[in-house]
Amino acid sequence: MPAVRILIVEDEPLIAEDLRGHLDELGYEVCGLCDNALDAMAEIAAQKPDLLLLDINLGDGADGVELAQKVNAKYRVPFIFVTSHSDKATLQRVKAVRPAGFIIKPFDENELRAQVEIALARFAGDMEATAAPTDAQRNDFVIADSIFIRDKGKLVKVPLDDIHYAEADDNYVTLFTPTRKFVITSTLSAVEEKLNSPHHLRIHRSYLVDLRKVTAVQEGYVRIGAQNIPVGKTHKDALMARIRTL
Repeated sequence: MPAVRILIVEDEPLIAEDLRGHLDELGYEVCGLCDNALDAMAEIAAQKPDLLLLDINLGDGADGVELAQKVNAKYRVPFIFVTSHSDKATLQRVKAVRPAGFIIKPFDENELRAQVEIALARFAGDMEATAAPTDAQRNDFVIADSIFIRDKGKLVKVPLDDIHYAEADDNYVTLFTPTRKFVITSTLSAVEEKLNSPHHLRIHRSYLVDLRKVTAVQEGYVRIGAQNIPVGKTHKDALMARIRTL
């Protein structure tokens, strides 16, 4: 599965490399290092990161807060400020651009992990930066075309197009991808609402499928790969109507 992709904007090389090392250890992908706002805007366009780590003081040119203003105007990407400055004036400037998180230097790996996960969850839920996300928001949430899931202690990004089907069992849902499966604490109705996908359709009280992956439709079931998935009577008409439009 693709890792969460993070762009670091920091003009102190040692701190930038320290951040990169911590993020690598946590299982994230550092998709770029920039030491100024101009290069950062170019990298955001090219790399399309999931999250930005922004130093506030960037030397010459625009600082981190001014960069955040430009990001807000042009992109939908969350950002965390990483800084040694926590004075009242700085905090007032920071609040105005609505960061998804704020880390004071020096920091440790556990704090970094928590801030990354909370920042992504806040952004996904379009929450106030000062609000604490719920456990459900921390464990799975959708941003753009991917669902973010906590798996074995780290956050992984699963593209919606990789979810061939989902199976519900009480308050758990298993997402089946081409390479592996993920179990999340949720109802199938909640997953369907989160995905909000034009391609995924509920075909049974316990199953949701990606119609593009259906290879056969038989009486009472559909086939995806080697798997036969039942079709509920109340969902049959909606399924056939959608199949005819493919």
